[in-house]
Amino acid sequence: MKDKQVFFNPIRMISPKFDAETLKLESLYKHPVSESLTLEEGLLVMLSKLIEMARLVRLGFISDCPEEIDACEVLGKDVHEQEKLLTTSLACALKEPIEMCRTIILFPSHLERIGDFLEGILNCCKIKARDSVPFSEKGLFEVDDLLKFVLEMLKNLRDSIIAPNKYLLNHIISEEKRLDQLCQDLQISHVDRLLKGICAPRGSSLYLDILESIQALMRHVRTMAEDLLNILPEEA
Repeated sequence: MKDKQVFFNPIRMISPKFDAETLKLESLYKHPVSESLTLEEGLLVMLSKLIEMARLVRLGFISDCPEEIDACEVLGKDVHEQEKLLTTSLACALKEPIEMCRTIILFPSHLERIGDFLEGILNCCKIKARDSVPFSEKGLFEVDDLLKFVLEMLKNLRDSIIAPNKYLLNHIISEEKRLDQLCQDLQISHVDRLLKGICAPRGSSLYLDILESIQALMRHVRTMAEDLLNILPEEA
């Protein structure tokens, strides 16, 4: 019988106290900001809050519901606070300037930037609701589809933090490239619709802002996937 391969998680190497039994992924976004969280716990809490933000932004965009918008704003503040605590803790704990440490110390700030861009989309939702900005059915469908994609990729990134594997990480990287090209194509199509008078000019800037924010946040998702891939052992 072959020896079982030892599972390797580079993040867990510097987060030895991670207790998976205490973390319920579906409700983890409710976990309060805390300086006592280990690196892996902290990253998972941040990602869970970002996943919930993406879900609420998607609902808020379609329904113009103030409850989703308010809840999303609270989660955004939590992400900012947890990033500061995690980065400070990492800066104090990582003494050796090895490549893995140089990579991992940036993970909290990548997640915070993803939160920044979700907050940017949230602001577009607030303007859309406040000013009753009209969106065409096609525009609503395109934005909803893109936000659904973002939600899926954030969940994939979360799963990669828990159990890194090359297939999933490469999938995230390839999907980000596909999405980036899709957003460029949608921008061109949108301009054509705008020139033909098919879509309302008032929603144009919001639509383009949302596309740019999605492109930008997905670049941070891809960067984290690439960094995780680079620090995994060859046999992982």
